[in-house]
Amino acid sequence: MIEADLPAVLALDQRCLGGLWTRSGYQRELDSDCSDLLVLVSAPTAEGLRQRRNAFNSALPPASLAARFAASLVADFNADLAASDPTASTPASAIALLGTGCLWAILEEAHITTLAIEPAYQGQKLGQVLLSELLLCAYRRGLTRATLEVRAANEPALKLYQKFDFKEAGIRKRYYSDGENARILWRSGLQTEQAVDQIKQHQQAAFTALSDRYQPDFSQSSK
Repeated sequence: MIEADLPAVLALDQRCLGGLWTRSGYQRELDSDCSDLLVLVSAPTAEGLRQRRNAFNSALPPASLAARFAASLVADFNADLAASDPTASTPASAIALLGTGCLWAILEEAHITTLAIEPAYQGQKLGQVLLSELLLCAYRRGLTRATLEVRAANEPALKLYQKFDFKEAGIRKRYYSDGENARILWRSGLQTEQAVDQIKQHQQAAFTALSDRYQPDFSQSSK
């Protein structure tokens, strides 16, 4: 993520999370060495894709796999995404934000604080892409376990986290502003070879599903 993404991230936060974080909150995470803040973006044209890559490369160190994927995913995304969401109001010339995720590194623990996908594109494995990359970020930081909170009634999210071996550790009563409980989820063993292999397999499976749907140009992801 770069600072220019903040307005779109705030709008997505409002749609998906009810305005969980403020602009200053996201800015703080951008500036923190203890946070990884990822975005998944779509460019409607090859030129838009090139501009996004240049902006990212000038603002941040070399991109992670998910960020490179996010930048290259939409060389062929444009027509398909527009067709899949006829009510979308994003201008054809704009970079579209499809998702965002954040983790905090605290001692040996990764606290996944946000994971949100644009509602029009949920159920298309984009959440699996972001979650797998967040866990790989935790692995690269040397963290051994991960935790998060999820709405108790959010069955699609619970299924995704269970796929990645998260287990329920408790309930936070009335955790959300509307009074809904949160389930506290944990998973350990992030530094084991088995865990890393599993996460990478889930990531590759998501890439394959997206490739079958949109035929993105993965050859550009290494540039």
